[in-house]
Amino acid sequence: MSVYAAKIAACCGLDRDRIEDVRTAALLHDIGKLDISRDILYKAAKLSDVEFQEMKMHVTRGIDFLSPVGGSLKRVLPIILSHHDKFDGSGYFPNSGENIPFEARIITVADAYDAITSDRPYRKASTPFEARDIIVKGSGSSFDPRVVRAFEAAFSRGEMEVPEVMI
Repeated sequence: MSVYAAKIAACCGLDRDRIEDVRTAALLHDIGKLDISRDILYKAAKLSDVEFQEMKMHVTRGIDFLSPVGGSLKRVLPIILSHHDKFDGSGYFPNSGENIPFEARIITVADAYDAITSDRPYRKASTPFEARDIIVKGSGSSFDPRVVRAFEAAFSRGEMEVPEVMI
């Protein structure tokens, strides 16, 4: 997912430091899941409301894990905190549009692409083309249209194909 995010960030024209922040945040964005029950993480059925609320806690737990570290990680905390915010404001937190850090909007698209193209306990992976279509359809609602355009550019150049050797 960090490779996808970095490719999209480059297509957005971000400088080297911001691309590195995106890559770092992408590597750490789900660290809070370490504190989520495996029963919830690997459940093959739809999560109950209580389970979903527990799953949502991975964002703030991740921030709690990383906050004491300090240093350059301080820059990526707002990105991690906002990675489930949706462009239209319907995400985990009430942020929307330009109020969501741009780097987080990139991670949201990269994370969605990775999730859609990966097998999950509750469903099989979709093809990259199906994932692209889902992301394009979510432009303006779930995803920032500018980031979706950058994703489409990376996708059309084959940059969203990560060789197994990199994984």
